[in-house]
Amino acid sequence: MASTAQLFGSGYQGRVGSNNFNSDTTGLFLKKFAGEVMTVFDEKNIMKPLHTIRTISKGKSAQFPVIGTANAGYYTPGTDILDNAVGGGTDAGGGINNMKQTEVLIHIDKVLMSSTFIASIDELVSHFDVRSPYTHQLGEALANQFDKNVLKVAVKTGAKQGDDGQGDGNPDFGLLPADAWIDGQTKKGSVVYSKAAAGSTGRDDENTANATGGDIGKLRDNPAADAIRNALFKSAELLDSKDVPKSDRYAIITPKMYYELINNSTSSDVISTSMINKDIGGEGSIAAGTIVRVAGITLLVSNHLPHGTINNHANAWGTATGNNYDMIYNDVAGIVFQKGGFATLKLQDLTMESEYLIQRQGNLFVAKYSMGHGPLRPESVVVWSDGQQVGTA
Repeated sequence: MASTAQLFGSGYQGRVGSNNFNSDTTGLFLKKFAGEVMTVFDEKNIMKPLHTIRTISKGKSAQFPVIGTANAGYYTPGTDILDNAVGGGTDAGGGINNMKQTEVLIHIDKVLMSSTFIASIDELVSHFDVRSPYTHQLGEALANQFDKNVLKVAVKTGAKQGDDGQGDGNPDFGLLPADAWIDGQTKKGSVVYSKAAAGSTGRDDENTANATGGDIGKLRDNPAADAIRNALFKSAELLDSKDVPKSDRYAIITPKMYYELINNSTSSDVISTSMINKDIGGEGSIAAGTIVRVAGITLLVSNHLPHGTINNHANAWGTATGNNYDMIYNDVAGIVFQKGGFATLKLQDLTMESEYLIQRQGNLFVAKYSMGHGPLRPESVVVWSDGQQVGTA
């Protein structure tokens, strides 16, 4: 009678699934197609419906005129209007206003493109469809970059790079409120800081606020629910003080910040201290892990908030003037804005093209769009900073 070793060999030898006595004893068994092609999860893109979009059919940029404000004064009968002073609203005047004007230009960037090549022999051999997931990922790549570029512009609408105070033109890592388009007649952007200023000297109480008082990093790096809540109310206050409409206000924060606001990990009583507490007018659900609005601001989550240093963005046409997305975003923690604060200029929407290349024996797939993004109203944007408010004792 044959022994077990003679029938099956030693170890893997003689096993049905072994390929030429390979140690993998399942190598020849059927690999059944599961019916599903595993692709990466789509990233969440949220900015398209949350800001102004203008479409042009021709041209390289679009002009948005900015007109300064007018004053009024009490007119004295018999005086010449043309020679009168304007007045400041409470004193004599009624003369001619000389309103300042300027323009905001949003440029069309170079074509943003994502492409791939699929050899015809690969399609013939493959037992599943590759065109659909490949082309889908091309579109996703463009959509993700659209979201990121719009958020960069949103931040730069409300804030600018701080100066290190050395007089050499080099920036520091801090953020300051963005300048007004017309000094004295239009309004600046706003910044809410994690930590309060050291003192009131040099502090800009009209355009800045703080969320915690004594700590940095309590908004994004090490979020605390009370700091995020304070930042939301301070943002609403700053927007109201600049007459920004209450409708269409949004906050973009990270997932870590969002769930800390719901869970409030610094308190043992989540129900009474969370912003979803319906007894005090909260909107949301612990069961669903959602919170809808705080201080009239709709909360949204994104992984596309800019962070770190971004420079040499290759969007401009050669040496021509273009949209500037470069900035040191290290301190950016979140953003609150009204829909009219910034805009996208669209020349060509997302387009997919394909062509069979006989000399390459395969199909070339190209996804592309031609757009640009820029600021409109600095006063409509509040940027959150994990740093310290400017001001000395």
